[in-house]
Amino acid sequence: MKFKVVSPNVESSGNSGTDPQAQIEQMLSGSPVFLFMKGTPESPQCGFSSKIANILKAWEVPYQSFNVLSDESIRQGVKDFANWQTIPQLYINKEFVGGSDVVEEISNNGELGDLLKEAFPGRDITPPPPPVEVQEVAALEAASILKENPEIRLLDVRTQHERETASLDNSVLLDQELVEEIIGSWDQNTPLMFFCHMGERSRQAAQYFTSQSFQQVYNISDGIKGWSSNVDSSIPQYQNS
Repeated sequence: MKFKVVSPNVESSGNSGTDPQAQIEQMLSGSPVFLFMKGTPESPQCGFSSKIANILKAWEVPYQSFNVLSDESIRQGVKDFANWQTIPQLYINKEFVGGSDVVEEISNNGELGDLLKEAFPGRDITPPPPPVEVQEVAALEAASILKENPEIRLLDVRTQHERETASLDNSVLLDQELVEEIIGSWDQNTPLMFFCHMGERSRQAAQYFTSQSFQQVYNISDGIKGWSSNVDSSIPQYQNS
């Protein structure tokens, strides 16, 4: 039997006279897997919180969460409770596991699966499939793919200065605000295509989004330089400084 992710957002009583540490203890007693995060699993308010929520979703385990943005005393209290100054924070069997980078690492190496088996004895805990591979396409092929699939989102990972020098139609600049929006609220089946000047920066960005469980991710391997040479010569060539 597979689990659905169940994530009732546990709200504190709001009673300022209640000891935050006692509230945290009570919350951790309510679920084998508990996530203190910014926002909710359905609507994360930071990319790091979204990363852990997506990892737990991939492992198909039930968990509870608390939105620390809803209660400043809990937000500060969890930092003291774990002696860990950043949020999100994941707990399994009332033991602090770590933040997003730690959880990602132990998910990849299998240690998270061992912890989840201890949390849910007798349950079938199955590792999620590895992230999909980035599809590397040259500019000429990318142009054909975009023509046939207008729903693909074309994302420019260059600087604003480079974009002002040369740009592709229907592309948008991938700034930090957009990264957080994509991770937090876009459907992971949304097809994404990345480009930069010559394909290196965009490859790194594309790999990041496959690690966030996006299922159809392209990188234009020769970048906008290849597009100018092989697709549309009206796009200016330039040198990176």
